[in-house]
Amino acid sequence: MTSERAELRPLDQAALALVALVGEYSLLIMPFILGAMMDSNHLSETRAGQLVSLQLLAMAIASVAVSVRLRAGQSVRPLLAVAISAICVANILCTFEVSPAVFAAARALTGLGEGTVMAAAAAAVCATANPHRVFSMIGTPLLLLPMLARVPILARASETSFGLMPRGIRVRAAALLVAFLLLWCGASGLWVYAERIGAYQGLSFQQVGLWLGIGQLAGVAGPLAAAWGAPRLGARTSLITGCFGMAIAAVCFVFGGNAWLYGVGSCLASFWIMFVVPCFRSHMAELDGSGRTVAASAGFYTVGFGVAPIVVAAITTEGQGYAPTGTFCCVCFVVSAALAAGLRAPAAQANENSSRGLSRISE
Repeated sequence: MTSERAELRPLDQAALALVALVGEYSLLIMPFILGAMMDSNHLSETRAGQLVSLQLLAMAIASVAVSVRLRAGQSVRPLLAVAISAICVANILCTFEVSPAVFAAARALTGLGEGTVMAAAAAAVCATANPHRVFSMIGTPLLLLPMLARVPILARASETSFGLMPRGIRVRAAALLVAFLLLWCGASGLWVYAERIGAYQGLSFQQVGLWLGIGQLAGVAGPLAAAWGAPRLGARTSLITGCFGMAIAAVCFVFGGNAWLYGVGSCLASFWIMFVVPCFRSHMAELDGSGRTVAASAGFYTVGFGVAPIVVAAITTEGQGYAPTGTFCCVCFVVSAALAAGLRAPAAQANENSSRGLSRISE
């Protein structure tokens, strides 16, 4: 069975990358979403964390559901259009004074739309001739709905079910998904509470905003470094390097104790997360050309992102600082790196084994 991969022009690749970003844009401003919900709706930190987790749980449910329903030759454009529209409606609804129940429902609808976009767009990336290049481009904060017409049809490899893959490939895919979940547990612990962590260290709101903004600019270099360096380093080394880079960022960000180290941590965290995410997803695409593993990664991603606010709220004592949060994040990154270190077989061999397994099944 052959996989149909589209040769996309640079503008097509950019369009697909930008559409994939739509589902992730809210996570870029999650610390300010959390702070705004607390301030404007007079919510406690625990209640705000619960709403964030609700939104992310909805994202996980939608992305897993989409990954299960993907079919060969399917166009995901109508699905993307509906999902993006739902995100817009839900976010507009949240700007009005609505009851707590309606507000919670709107956050859940936002999550459903975002999870759908992330999963469908990520699966479509696997239909391109160079998934790693496109995944590396997903880091530019622009939203372009008119570009939906350039999103490719899903590859014919989607006819292969995950269950028909050789056991070794399934185990590697599962390990990658768990490592991806842990990566985002740690990243969420840093990012969702970034404003609170900075405030505890004595930074003003303006300083927090400045350093987080500078950090986002530093993150632009991450995908570029991934596009150039990851093919040279290899998937396993890239994943380990990125995870340990995030651990170092967490130490600076949480335990630094001053504005400069907070800023260094912000820059390192933005750079390394933007470096390692395309490495994870391109490796998943190499293992499973159908796009299902990459689509499912959106669910693991959002589960990881949603677990952290609950954990942080449980382990943080008001007025006692965020040292437990920093420890939790570092542990997540180290375990994620350990799982990546176990992925010893080269991707090319994995694909060869997969082809052999499918040939035996067809015989």
